[in-house]
Amino acid sequence: MKVATPEVLLALRAPNAGWLAALVCALDEAQRDPDFSATQRDLVHRLLDAERLAPPVLAAAHERLARFEDSLRDAYEDLIEAELAPAPVVAEPKRPKLTLCVANG
Repeated sequence: MKVATPEVLLALRAPNAGWLAALVCALDEAQRDPDFSATQRDLVHRLLDAERLAPPVLAAAHERLARFEDSLRDAYEDLIEAELAPAPVVAEPKRPKLTLCVANG
């Protein structure tokens, strides 16, 4: 079933469309991810068709989302840390000491 763009745009203008916007953005991100398989897309269809989600499914989803958020936070902190780290100082090569000798003669 195809969703009409004007219908979605109109629905997103509603003041109570925050969750719809969040789901559309999450779905867009998922569809761009090559790991989001046809099996997972099928599961999403079935979850949307369900009247209620089973408590064990919700608990597992919350736990997995927390781990996902932690991995995103760790990646972000690593990026910030790398950006704030001072640039490595490149030491100049050591030059030999030269002694000036004057020859009389």
